[in-house]
Amino acid sequence: MRASNVSREAMEDADLAALLVAAQEGDRRAYAAFLNGVLPLLRGMGRGKLASAADMDDFVQDCLLSLHQARATYQPGRPVLPWLQAIARNRLSDALRRTYRRRDVEAQGHDSELLENVPQPAAEEVEGRELGPLLAQLPDRQRAALDMLKVRGMSLRDASAESGISVGALKVAVHRGIASLRQMLGRENEHD
Repeated sequence: MRASNVSREAMEDADLAALLVAAQEGDRRAYAAFLNGVLPLLRGMGRGKLASAADMDDFVQDCLLSLHQARATYQPGRPVLPWLQAIARNRLSDALRRTYRRRDVEAQGHDSELLENVPQPAAEEVEGRELGPLLAQLPDRQRAALDMLKVRGMSLRDASAESGISVGALKVAVHRGIASLRQMLGRENEHD
């Protein structure tokens, strides 16, 4: 039984290595086949270690990106699986650190559902009003956070990458921005 696993792994390694070498030479189909071939291996490495399907998806995407960036470092003739596993282990470590960091933040009272629990202005409060002038009155960070997350509908991760602001700081900025908008809308209603 063990010998068949070893021979299957050696055959899989040889097949993946051949695809990667062809991909290094510019064969797009071979590259797509290589990436499809490594997907189950990557998922297997993350299975049981990552808390959620979203964490698993992030891990696999990070691995694929890292493999893409490092594909030129693979040396033909060498086993591909150890090279692949080293890259995946590094990405798995990054994913686990993010998970633990997120848990720490949540344990400190920065609930990951903060944005969902922020009171939103009622539709009738906002209906018929142009929010642009109100947004312009907000501090830069709050305005940018609301624009990226609420107006353009970006994910926290993408907004953080684009702005250089941490996910936690973006959540706080959105919370404060919405609170400020509610106050401004309340003052406008008093004057109407």
